[in-house]
Amino acid sequence: MHHLKKITLIASLLISANTAWSQTDYLIHKRGMLNQAVYKTGALGRGAYQNSGTTEPGVPSFEWPANSAITLDGVTYTGQHNSFGGGVQIGATPIDTVATQRLYAYCGGGTNALPQQNSFPVAGADKRIENYPVLANGELNPAYNPDEAEEIIVTQWATPVGITIKRTSRSWSFPDYDDFIIYEYEFENTGDIDGNPSTPNSHLQLNDVIINFSHGLTGGKFGYDRSAGWSQIGIAGKDYQAHFDQKRWLQYGLHRTGNPEKTYFNQWAQTGKFGGGLLSPQSPGVMVLYYDTTHLAHKSETIVKFASPLTEDPVSWDSHLHMKQPYYDGVETAQLDGPRTRTKVLDINGVRGNPSATDLATYGPDWVGRGEFNWRQSLPQAVGRNWAFGPYILKSGEKIRITVAEVCGFGAARDAETVLGMTNGRTYLRDIGGSTGNVSTDGRIGEAGTGSFAYYGIPNYWAPHAQKDLNSLTLNPAIIHGSDYLTKYPKPDYLNSDVITVREVADRAIQTYTGAPLINYSDSVQQYWPEKYLDHGNYKIPIPVPAPAIVVRNTALGENVISWGPQVESFTTARLQGTLDHYVLYRSDHPLGRWQQLAVVSKHDLLYFSNGQYRYIDKNTRVGDKWYYSVLSIDDKGNTSGRTNLTLQESAIGATSSLEHVFVAPNPFIVTSGYTGASVGGDIVKQLRLYNLPKTCTIRIFSFSGQLVQTIEHNENNIQHPYFQITRNNQLIASGVYFYSVNTPDGSRTNGKFVIIN
Repeated sequence: MHHLKKITLIASLLISANTAWSQTDYLIHKRGMLNQAVYKTGALGRGAYQNSGTTEPGVPSFEWPANSAITLDGVTYTGQHNSFGGGVQIGATPIDTVATQRLYAYCGGGTNALPQQNSFPVAGADKRIENYPVLANGELNPAYNPDEAEEIIVTQWATPVGITIKRTSRSWSFPDYDDFIIYEYEFENTGDIDGNPSTPNSHLQLNDVIINFSHGLTGGKFGYDRSAGWSQIGIAGKDYQAHFDQKRWLQYGLHRTGNPEKTYFNQWAQTGKFGGGLLSPQSPGVMVLYYDTTHLAHKSETIVKFASPLTEDPVSWDSHLHMKQPYYDGVETAQLDGPRTRTKVLDINGVRGNPSATDLATYGPDWVGRGEFNWRQSLPQAVGRNWAFGPYILKSGEKIRITVAEVCGFGAARDAETVLGMTNGRTYLRDIGGSTGNVSTDGRIGEAGTGSFAYYGIPNYWAPHAQKDLNSLTLNPAIIHGSDYLTKYPKPDYLNSDVITVREVADRAIQTYTGAPLINYSDSVQQYWPEKYLDHGNYKIPIPVPAPAIVVRNTALGENVISWGPQVESFTTARLQGTLDHYVLYRSDHPLGRWQQLAVVSKHDLLYFSNGQYRYIDKNTRVGDKWYYSVLSIDDKGNTSGRTNLTLQESAIGATSSLEHVFVAPNPFIVTSGYTGASVGGDIVKQLRLYNLPKTCTIRIFSFSGQLVQTIEHNENNIQHPYFQITRNNQLIASGVYFYSVNTPDGSRTNGKFVIIN
């Protein structure tokens, strides 16, 4: 009997890590610029179906760039999340002599409604492996494996279909390779339907197995939070577009002009505040890197049906009479719920929901017979994305492997690519999509006027263009695509390399998984074919000198001291890009920047190096200021480390030994008289502080009429505590006189008042 009853580990990896299996519902990929929550149930980003705009603070849902939460005008925004959630769904038919019943498993990704009883997964176990080249104490990691990712999360769970799923996801901090996460899936017919070791397992063969990967791609939560609202309804008709790049097996989306933040665009773009002015340039995508062909059912072994059998059947089978993949390649107006996922994708008893591509002129000879991208709904409502594979036959103990990647970039193309696509759109850099599926009366580009097939022009953020309808190559000057943001303003700090667009990120993901040389798949000849590569990743990529671990502390005067050791100067590996030349020390008031350069420090620089440590004192701080610090390593060829040592520090002196008089500053508070530095939990210009606090106390704020406005628990060795003028109902307090009282556990009490003038 072949069966996984206990969670297996990756024993072959010689990696130092926290090796205990997690007891939480999810673990978080947080090493690179793309952050994601991965759940024990198979869900990605969000644990349950939600087609609305909520995200849990601190739980990323395809967040790019990372650490993007801000508080603005008294409102806290959770950041630049790019997905309503993702996951995987399965349909399969056990071969039983008594009865034949189609079974389903819904593991995240738009499956809120229960299509039938017992269709949800059994939450399994997960494990986080940190393969960092530098340990938290600053020493080099002797177990670092350069042939593996820096951050690995392994999750395994049972399903009611009897297939046990093991998902191994990987991410990196290297600047050219930090905008994607690769997910290797293993689907094993264990017969385990409940995850209970004491329950006997089935040994039945599974026929007509369909495996679907779904996502709700949305493109920049913050921009929609500030305008129409981050929901399928709020996005519909708001110039969010679904694109399909068949050369890379890449489904992605983006806003036609980048959706700039309306109120603060020019200020942020010029200064780099909060990472720059165009706060919704995200082009999030999901691509396929590998799919299994060895377990595909022969034409005689499946009951798949076609809506148009006379045209679809002759082209849908390869030379081995296996169905051409993908089985389903769809964009939907919204995420599919459970019943619709079943009927459109998983239910082999019905007509195949995604017809075969039969238009040779449209798709080209290599794509004919494969799942046809649903271009008809790619313009007005473009949230739901699906990739499905099969039908497979899976005998007891057999495994299927499929690899996908989440990728995100700043726009879709370079300006030269956009121009070439416009002038020769049928052979160079064309994207399938651009139709509402209805007769168009508003002159939108991409419409053929009757809802017939259309190609997209590819927007970029270097130069706006009046896009052409790539069916007729006619110009419509009324609709402008793209932006001049990257030409007019400084490049945002989170664009930390020359890998910028989603296509360039996808090319790096292909290179990382396959180990093949880096190739640009934008021309008319080359194309990536996932089935031609191995069922596991290569992961031998160029490695920069890592960033050192840093320590930030206060002096007795409340200044910030940043220190680090020289250990990374001895770092070696076979694919090291260069040797360390110098360090650069930065600080910022937000993790996205703009980062202010404080010092360039050469190796063993006598200005900063003594007693085996580098040391810099930031004297330009005040008690109560909060700043993020980081140190990057730069090698002799100009390659840069990731910003992996991001550290938040508050300039402070220790708490008082007992409760004495507590005072508020600034008092009175007038509009923007607040403190400088990091906005942590609120706008820095809205911040006032209570000083001379003991380590543990309770602070209560009252209105002039005596109504309790806010309660703050202070429990840290810090003499002060910030107050962002927010009430218990998360509203900004009005101008007026306020009173405060401070109580300690031993019964001591003091009070005072302050004035707000907004």
